[in-house]
Amino acid sequence: RKKSKLQECTGYSPAKECYFLEEEVSIYLLGSQRFGQKLEIKRFIPHDRYNHYLSINDIALIELAQPLNCSTETYPICLPTKEEMYKEDQKLFVAGWGWNTPWGDDSPVTLREGVMQQVSSQNCMREGLPIETLNEYHCAVGTDQSTCVGDSGSSTFIKFKNRFYTLGVTSHILREHGSQIQCIPPIFATFSKVLYFSKWIETHVKDLPEP
Repeated sequence: RKKSKLQECTGYSPAKECYFLEEEVSIYLLGSQRFGQKLEIKRFIPHDRYNHYLSINDIALIELAQPLNCSTETYPICLPTKEEMYKEDQKLFVAGWGWNTPWGDDSPVTLREGVMQQVSSQNCMREGLPIETLNEYHCAVGTDQSTCVGDSGSSTFIKFKNRFYTLGVTSHILREHGSQIQCIPPIFATFSKVLYFSKWIETHVKDLPEP
Protein backbone atom coordinates (compact mmCIF):
# COMPACT_ATOMS: atom_id res chain seq x y z
CA ARG A 1 0.00 0.00 0.00
CA LYS A 2 2.62 2.49 -1.08
CA LYS A 3 0.33 5.19 -2.47
CA SER A 4 -2.84 4.40 -0.56
CA LYS A 5 -3.81 8.08 -0.25
CA LEU A 6 -4.21 8.48 -4.01
CA GLN A 7 -7.83 8.20 -5.09
CA GLU A 8 -7.15 5.46 -7.64
CA CYS A 9 -5.55 3.34 -4.92
CA THR A 10 -8.39 3.44 -2.39
CA GLY A 11 -11.05 1.39 -4.20
CA TYR A 12 -11.32 -2.28 -5.09
CA SER A 13 -8.41 -4.06 -6.78
CA PRO A 14 -5.79 -1.26 -6.77
CA ALA A 15 -3.30 -1.20 -9.64
CA LYS A 16 0.17 -2.67 -9.18
CA GLU A 17 1.58 0.87 -9.05
CA CYS A 18 -0.21 1.37 -5.72
CA TYR A 19 1.99 -1.18 -3.98
CA PHE A 20 5.64 -1.30 -2.98
CA LEU A 21 7.92 -2.98 -5.49
CA GLU A 22 9.50 -6.27 -4.50
CA GLU A 23 13.00 -4.76 -4.57
CA GLU A 24 11.92 -2.03 -2.15
CA VAL A 25 11.23 -4.51 0.66
CA SER A 26 13.59 -6.81 2.56
CA ILE A 27 12.83 -9.86 4.67
CA TYR A 28 15.24 -11.13 7.30
CA LEU A 29 15.04 -14.22 9.44
CA LEU A 30 15.68 -13.69 13.12
CA GLY A 31 18.86 -15.41 14.23
CA SER A 32 21.26 -15.47 17.13
CA GLN A 33 22.15 -11.91 16.17
CA ARG A 34 19.59 -9.16 15.55
CA PHE A 35 19.06 -10.21 11.94
CA GLY A 36 19.97 -13.48 10.29
CA GLN A 37 19.55 -14.61 6.70
CA LYS A 38 18.16 -12.14 4.14
CA LEU A 39 15.49 -13.53 1.84
CA GLU A 40 14.80 -12.30 -1.67
CA ILE A 41 11.19 -11.67 -2.68
CA LYS A 42 9.90 -13.04 -5.98
CA ARG A 43 6.49 -11.34 -5.91
CA PHE A 44 3.68 -9.97 -3.79
CA ILE A 45 0.21 -11.48 -4.18
CA PRO A 46 -2.44 -9.06 -2.84
CA HIS A 47 -6.06 -10.16 -2.65
CA ASP A 48 -7.77 -9.39 -5.94
CA ARG A 49 -10.69 -7.69 -4.13
CA TYR A 50 -8.68 -5.71 -1.60
CA ASN A 51 -10.14 -2.32 -0.71
CA HIS A 52 -7.95 0.08 1.26
CA TYR A 53 -10.68 2.58 2.10
CA LEU A 54 -13.08 -0.05 3.46
CA SER A 55 -10.32 -2.22 4.98
CA ILE A 56 -11.77 -5.43 3.54
CA ASN A 57 -10.00 -8.38 1.92
CA ASP A 58 -6.93 -6.99 3.66
CA ILE A 59 -4.60 -9.90 3.14
CA ALA A 60 -1.68 -10.75 0.84
CA LEU A 61 0.95 -13.41 0.27
CA ILE A 62 4.68 -13.10 -0.32
CA GLU A 63 6.36 -15.59 -2.63
CA LEU A 64 10.04 -16.04 -1.84
CA ALA A 65 12.65 -16.35 -4.56
CA GLN A 66 14.24 -19.37 -2.91
CA PRO A 67 13.13 -22.16 -0.54
CA LEU A 68 13.16 -21.45 3.17
CA ASN A 69 15.33 -23.76 5.24
CA CYS A 70 13.68 -24.44 8.60
CA SER A 71 15.65 -24.61 11.84
CA THR A 72 15.04 -24.66 15.58
CA GLU A 73 14.72 -20.86 15.45
CA THR A 74 12.65 -20.42 12.28
CA TYR A 75 9.84 -22.70 11.16
CA PRO A 76 6.35 -22.29 9.65
CA ILE A 77 3.31 -21.51 11.76
CA CYS A 78 0.20 -23.62 11.22
CA LEU A 79 -2.95 -22.34 9.53
CA PRO A 80 -6.32 -22.79 11.27
CA THR A 81 -8.57 -25.58 10.01
CA LYS A 82 -11.56 -25.36 12.37
CA GLU A 83 -13.92 -22.64 13.52
CA GLU A 84 -13.57 -23.99 17.07
CA MET A 85 -10.10 -22.43 17.22
CA TYR A 86 -11.80 -19.02 17.33
CA LYS A 87 -13.21 -18.79 20.84
CA GLU A 88 -14.43 -15.57 22.39
CA ASP A 89 -12.56 -14.55 25.55
CA GLN A 90 -9.57 -16.76 24.75
CA LYS A 91 -6.05 -15.39 25.13
CA LEU A 92 -4.30 -14.38 21.91
CA PHE A 93 -0.64 -13.62 21.32
CA VAL A 94 0.38 -10.73 19.06
CA ALA A 95 3.80 -9.62 17.84
CA GLY A 96 5.29 -6.93 15.63
CA TRP A 97 7.52 -3.89 15.14
CA GLY A 98 4.74 -1.31 15.27
CA TRP A 99 4.41 1.85 17.34
CA ASN A 100 5.01 1.19 21.02
CA THR A 101 3.53 4.44 22.33
CA PRO A 102 -0.16 5.43 22.11
CA TRP A 103 0.45 8.27 19.64
CA GLY A 104 3.18 6.66 17.53
CA ASP A 105 6.12 8.59 18.92
CA ASP A 106 8.49 5.67 18.60
CA SER A 107 8.91 2.24 17.03
CA PRO A 108 10.94 -0.56 18.61
CA VAL A 109 14.14 -1.91 17.10
CA THR A 110 13.40 -5.40 18.41
CA LEU A 111 10.37 -7.61 17.96
CA ARG A 112 7.76 -7.03 20.66
CA GLU A 113 4.94 -9.31 21.70
CA GLY A 114 1.80 -8.94 23.76
CA VAL A 115 -1.39 -10.61 24.90
CA MET A 116 -4.93 -9.69 23.85
CA GLN A 117 -8.38 -11.21 24.27
CA GLN A 118 -10.62 -12.40 21.47
CA VAL A 119 -14.03 -10.71 21.33
CA SER A 120 -17.00 -10.80 18.97
CA SER A 121 -16.25 -9.58 15.45
CA GLN A 122 -19.19 -7.20 15.78
CA ASN A 123 -16.96 -5.01 17.94
CA CYS A 124 -14.74 -4.41 14.90
CA MET A 125 -17.54 -3.77 12.42
CA ARG A 126 -17.22 -0.44 10.63
CA GLU A 127 -20.39 1.53 9.96
CA GLY A 128 -21.84 1.08 6.48
CA LEU A 129 -20.26 -2.28 5.65
CA PRO A 130 -22.44 -5.29 4.68
CA ILE A 131 -23.19 -7.60 7.60
CA GLU A 132 -21.40 -10.50 5.84
CA THR A 133 -18.15 -8.58 6.30
CA LEU A 134 -18.17 -9.95 9.85
CA ASN A 135 -17.13 -13.32 8.44
CA GLU A 136 -13.72 -12.04 7.34
CA TYR A 137 -12.94 -10.22 10.59
CA HIS A 138 -11.19 -11.54 13.68
CA CYS A 139 -11.37 -9.06 16.57
CA ALA A 140 -9.41 -8.63 19.80
CA VAL A 141 -8.95 -6.16 22.63
CA GLY A 142 -6.16 -5.64 25.14
CA THR A 143 -6.13 -4.22 28.65
CA ASP A 144 -2.66 -2.71 28.53
CA GLN A 145 -1.33 -4.00 25.19
CA SER A 146 -2.51 -3.64 21.60
CA THR A 147 -1.41 -3.71 17.99
CA CYS A 148 -0.76 -0.37 16.30
CA VAL A 149 0.53 1.26 13.11
CA GLY A 150 3.51 -0.69 11.81
CA ASP A 151 2.15 -4.04 13.01
CA SER A 152 0.06 -4.56 9.86
CA GLY A 153 0.77 -7.93 8.29
CA SER A 154 1.92 -9.50 11.54
CA SER A 155 0.02 -12.30 13.21
CA THR A 156 -2.30 -13.04 16.09
CA PHE A 157 -1.78 -16.62 17.17
CA ILE A 158 -2.66 -19.26 19.74
CA LYS A 159 -1.24 -22.51 21.00
CA PHE A 160 -3.64 -25.31 20.07
CA LYS A 161 -2.84 -28.94 20.86
CA ASN A 162 0.88 -28.20 21.31
CA ARG A 163 1.21 -26.29 18.02
CA PHE A 164 1.06 -22.59 17.21
CA TYR A 165 -1.64 -21.44 14.79
CA THR A 166 -2.04 -18.03 13.18
CA LEU A 167 -5.67 -16.94 13.49
CA GLY A 168 -5.47 -13.49 11.97
CA VAL A 169 -3.35 -10.99 10.05
CA THR A 170 -3.13 -7.54 11.64
CA SER A 171 -5.26 -5.12 9.63
CA HIS A 172 -6.35 -1.93 11.42
CA ILE A 173 -7.51 -0.25 14.61
CA LEU A 174 -11.20 0.63 14.76
CA ARG A 175 -11.59 4.41 15.00
CA GLU A 176 -13.87 7.18 13.85
CA HIS A 177 -13.28 8.16 10.21
CA GLY A 178 -10.81 11.04 10.02
CA SER A 179 -9.83 10.86 13.68
CA GLN A 180 -6.24 10.59 14.87
CA ILE A 181 -4.87 7.11 15.44
CA GLN A 182 -4.36 6.49 19.14
CA CYS A 183 -3.48 2.94 20.16
CA ILE A 184 -4.64 3.32 23.74
CA PRO A 185 -6.05 0.10 25.26
CA PRO A 186 -8.77 -0.91 25.57
CA ILE A 187 -9.31 -0.43 21.85
CA PHE A 188 -10.59 -2.95 19.32
CA ALA A 189 -8.00 -4.28 16.89
CA THR A 190 -9.13 -5.86 13.63
CA PHE A 191 -7.43 -8.83 11.99
CA SER A 192 -8.15 -10.53 8.67
CA LYS A 193 -9.44 -13.97 9.60
CA VAL A 194 -7.09 -16.58 8.15
CA LEU A 195 -9.69 -19.37 8.19
CA TYR A 196 -12.07 -17.25 6.10
CA PHE A 197 -9.37 -16.68 3.48
CA SER A 198 -8.07 -20.28 3.49
CA LYS A 199 -9.61 -21.12 0.09
CA TRP A 200 -8.00 -18.02 -1.42
CA ILE A 201 -4.65 -19.02 0.08
CA GLU A 202 -4.98 -22.51 -1.36
CA THR A 203 -5.43 -21.12 -4.88
CA HIS A 204 -1.92 -19.68 -4.68
CA VAL A 205 -0.13 -22.13 -2.37
CA LYS A 206 -0.25 -25.69 -3.59
CA ASP A 207 0.23 -28.74 -1.36
CA LEU A 208 -0.17 -26.98 1.97
CA PRO A 209 1.36 -29.29 4.61
CA GLU A 210 -0.81 -30.74 7.34
CA PRO A 211 -0.05 -29.69 10.96
